[in-house]
Amino acid sequence: MSSGPREIFASGAAHYARYQPRYPRELFDLLGEDFGLNGTQTALDLGSGPGTLALPLSRLVARVVAVDPEPGMLREGRAIAERRNVDNIQWRQGDSSDLRALGLPPLDLCVMGRSFHWMSREQVLADLDGLVNPRGGVVLVATEPSETGWSRAVDEVRDRYRTLPGGAGDGSRPEQGESNREILRRSPFPRVTAGHWTYRVDRTLDEVIGLQFSHSAFTPARLGRRRDAFERDLRAALAGFGPDGRFEQTVRTEALTARRE
Repeated sequence: MSSGPREIFASGAAHYARYQPRYPRELFDLLGEDFGLNGTQTALDLGSGPGTLALPLSRLVARVVAVDPEPGMLREGRAIAERRNVDNIQWRQGDSSDLRALGLPPLDLCVMGRSFHWMSREQVLADLDGLVNPRGGVVLVATEPSETGWSRAVDEVRDRYRTLPGGAGDGSRPEQGESNREILRRSPFPRVTAGHWTYRVDRTLDEVIGLQFSHSAFTPARLGRRRDAFERDLRAALAGFGPDGRFEQTVRTEALTARRE
């Protein structure tokens, strides 16, 4: 029996919290400037995962409501918040299928990261129109790592496991016909601007391996009994790279800020 989305993400939650790259400080500087964040606002992090956006954003607003359907992701986020003495995040289990049913407070800002491609994008933006105040907006954040020799080696291993009988392919992100920018431009938030930042991430071999288990197609639940073989094949494929024990990669982050006309 194949795992559903919750089982997929549940088994990858700890890996996601530990190994996914953090967003750059400049992103939050931009949010602060664009929305006049001064510690009095309420923000929604929809599809928050373990709070990769919510935690740094909490320093700029009075309250963040972090919503995610997976309890394991929320547990990871709460644990990180407790370690950092962050107490202005409300961690709430829920999904994007009917935001009006969540009883959310009036919002000054909604941020979404990697979660947006899993959603019914048009419906979510229509629902947010009734929740975000007239001067507020929606921000979509995405990251794109550069291709390197070692990342191509990882992709080759991942591709093999996708094509195995009962393999991991059906956990991949859904295909989207229109870009997020196009969806935003015909939404209630059509005035779109973009910010971009490029920075370097250095990882150890163990961090590269751990990162793979954070992806929905390759979480431990998705791989099942193939997990150990997958890890062995990754380590073998990477043996010729990172002679100093470091695996460098450039990451590009894009923030699409959308407001009403």
